[in-house]
Amino acid sequence: MLDRPWLESYPKGIHWDADLTPVPVDQILDDAVAKWPLLPAVSFMGRTLTYRELAALVDRATTGLQKLGVKPGIHVGLYLPNTPHYVISFFAILKAGGTVVNYSPLDAGKALEHKVEDSQTDFVITLDLVTLYPQMKTLLGKTRLKKLIVGNIAEMASHRDAVNASLAAAKQLVDVPADGQHVKFEELLDNDGRHEPTKPRDLLETIAVLQYTGGTTGLPKGAMLTHANLSSACRQYWETAQGEPPLIEPAKERMLIVLPLFHIYALSANMLLGIRIGAELILHARFELDKVIAELAEKHVTMFLGVPTMYMGIIGFPGIDKVDLRALKYCASGGAPLPVETLQEFKRLTGCQIFEGWGMTETSPSGTFTPVGASKPGSCGIPVPGVTIKFLDVSDPTRLVPLGERGEIIHQACAAGRARRNHHPRTERHARLLEE
Repeated sequence: MLDRPWLESYPKGIHWDADLTPVPVDQILDDAVAKWPLLPAVSFMGRTLTYRELAALVDRATTGLQKLGVKPGIHVGLYLPNTPHYVISFFAILKAGGTVVNYSPLDAGKALEHKVEDSQTDFVITLDLVTLYPQMKTLLGKTRLKKLIVGNIAEMASHRDAVNASLAAAKQLVDVPADGQHVKFEELLDNDGRHEPTKPRDLLETIAVLQYTGGTTGLPKGAMLTHANLSSACRQYWETAQGEPPLIEPAKERMLIVLPLFHIYALSANMLLGIRIGAELILHARFELDKVIAELAEKHVTMFLGVPTMYMGIIGFPGIDKVDLRALKYCASGGAPLPVETLQEFKRLTGCQIFEGWGMTETSPSGTFTPVGASKPGSCGIPVPGVTIKFLDVSDPTRLVPLGERGEIIHQACAAGRARRNHHPRTERHARLLEE
């Protein structure tokens, strides 16, 4: 207890020593499909896929990827906004034995070129949007990139022709060549879904996702997140939502996802946690405040994760007092400190507490959480299950500072969840110190 003083703040029903046994990340989807095959899994632009339908698309994408040569050791990039293409492709890459490399749609030019070469990406999955495809096309023949798998946003919508007509009128679509360097996403899916099952040999060592982070200096660095890292983080989120009574219930939640799935926060706490509990994932390709508020109210959304500016936008929206947001029961905020006034006003409007936390890409990204029923202004909470946090003396990194003194944070996970390694030198140094 002396070296973990935060245990005194753990709510009843939440356990720091919870079982965090890792599993292959794609098993999170398999388990959900086995339990809730007919429940809605993904909703996007008027179309809803059940868990069984989602699994069938993942299987077909897996088969298509294996035919292209995706196997263990092959890295496949995702250069996508929040559409079903992302969810399908993410799990298909892992089922094929490959590694996911996340690319931000905000990346362009030199940043993309650096990431392709640094990560050794051979294939990239993207869309035929003017904001995406042209940037990747320039890398064909210029980098190691072999093929682009190009989808169409309307193919996942309920009214494909209408959506395409609208995008074309807005000059948002581009023509994609039919040649050996391009594969249409619908062609990737054009098979019976029978594939060779591929499971990671070592959950602690096999990299599931290469997640780039800016760090503090130089070019972006790729954090190598293993199956153990990500599946354990998902289990940590689930444990922190327990308590008496639990905040969320399997097979009963609707989660609105506006945070970008290519970012570790949404990938882990939105997509993986949402699928683990059998939630309906309502995807928005971008954050549009009026549409978000309408969706929260009309769909009776129960879970929403955001950043402070999103919550400030919601409470400041004209007429928000007349909008019923009382279905919300689990909201979280990260990325920056949440103003106390925002937290208090949001709870007045919705009755829902916003849970704050801290993490970083290298921790997948769980680190701390706000205990149920507790809110300390200016605090990002206490360590999540299985994590010990200490502080190093900034001037002497071999010395741990005592409680109450300023220092540089170090983060130690349980053996099941410890990062294999990453490209971030400071974090590597801290990991070595902890292990020594």
